[in-house]
Amino acid sequence: MSVFTKKRWMIPILVVVFPAVLWLALIRHLISFFFRALKPKNYPPVLRTPEESFIGLDKLGYDFTANYVELCGGNLHLPRVHYVDEGPKDSDNVILCIHGEPTWSFVYRFMMKELASSGFRVIALDFIGFGKSDKYSSPDMYTHELHVHTLHLFIQHLNLENITLVVHDWGGPVGLSVVKMIPERIANLCVLNTVLPCRDDTVFKHVINLIHFISWSAAIFVFQTHIPLNAVFRGYGKLDYDTVNGYTAPFPNYRYKAGVARWPQLIPMMPWGNKRIIEDMRSTKRFLRTWKKPVLMMFSDNGISGGGASKELFKSLFPHGKDIVINGGGYLLQEFKGEELAQNLIQFLRSQR
Repeated sequence: MSVFTKKRWMIPILVVVFPAVLWLALIRHLISFFFRALKPKNYPPVLRTPEESFIGLDKLGYDFTANYVELCGGNLHLPRVHYVDEGPKDSDNVILCIHGEPTWSFVYRFMMKELASSGFRVIALDFIGFGKSDKYSSPDMYTHELHVHTLHLFIQHLNLENITLVVHDWGGPVGLSVVKMIPERIANLCVLNTVLPCRDDTVFKHVINLIHFISWSAAIFVFQTHIPLNAVFRGYGKLDYDTVNGYTAPFPNYRYKAGVARWPQLIPMMPWGNKRIIEDMRSTKRFLRTWKKPVLMMFSDNGISGGGASKELFKSLFPHGKDIVINGGGYLLQEFKGEELAQNLIQFLRSQR
């Protein structure tokens, strides 16, 4: 009996996956060669999206006051970070919203209005490379540790306590990693359409669940900073022209997309790759298995990354957590179901009192 008869799962990998990877690599090198010829050799290491790029967002519901901070920790001095801080500053409940890729705080605008009007202080920051925060022009400047330290220092700088941490998409691995660093500051968790990669059990059982993340990583691998974000957002649901432009406003050209191009490469989707990050993900899972504080899980019943094995993972991590299915939320469930998410979260937090 041949090895292929014993391990039939190897056949599609050899026949489909390997040739696809080779073709992607070839296409990437061709695209890289073309764009390198057009790219200027010298440009600033840190970029700031012009303010005029954000004109008109108030008409889409993003009419919040901009706040900025430059974070420092030890020898680390970070570029300017933008955040929105709405609702009463003396509120006992602080809701901190963490965006994913390639979104920014704009995605939380409907939730924020609902939460703030209900008496909660709600904060949403933009990671470096996204939204109104400064952006490194080189993808090499972006690391998993950069995003983790940014969030950690941000929480310490504002001295936030009794936090309800809301994580979505790629913001999940970053936000949940920070939880184990400062658990005393986190009171509740709210998990939206996200994933913790590098499962320690059968890998291929979860490939379908990770298809969105793997596909996005493949697209980034090919297009790099030239990823057509307008087309990407149009594929996420029925977004009108102005809303798509709202999501892509922070990225007026390819130079501003280095953070977008890099983030998917930072989190291994399989149990190989960067060993340091893999161990961080595994230690995060081990810590979360001991988490006894309240957890609200809201996954879509449709769309990419909306449930499946990822949701089952979180249900196994948080058997005491509350699980609410968001019908028709899709990938950008905050965009299409923002008010519903906010009301669910409000009821959840009030039930803890």
